[in-house]
Amino acid sequence: MINTLKGFQAYLKDFDSGNFGEFVPKYYAENAIFEKTGYTIHGAKNLTDHFNNVLSSVVKEEITLINYITNGNIVAAELQIKLVAVKDGFYIRDRKNGEEEMFYDTGFYNIEADKIVHARIYRRFIDKNTMDLVKMYSSK
Repeated sequence: MINTLKGFQAYLKDFDSGNFGEFVPKYYAENAIFEKTGYTIHGAKNLTDHFNNVLSSVVKEEITLINYITNGNIVAAELQIKLVAVKDGFYIRDRKNGEEEMFYDTGFYNIEADKIVHARIYRRFIDKNTMDLVKMYSSK
């Protein structure tokens, strides 16, 4: 499903919808492992709960795809993420409503039977010395 560029773009669009009760079972195996810098989530139900109760309760993500690569059953994607706080709360750190933050994620997704069985997401925060990868790669 996400092992094509068009499929991965649909994945991002479906994530952006915020309907994680439909999104997670569509893309993730029931026993999927989701590793992100700082934590690991086991199982699709726990991932749905995380997206609903931790992520989207405080922030909205605006995701831009920068690079997309496949190799066999592995998909790799580099993303620019803009977090916008939708209320005061904690996601990674304390946030104030309306506050914005940019960073990059690179993810490796192992696919079996058209479902993600293992996702590893690495985060890189942006500082004043960080190149704008969207501008850099969109000109090609």
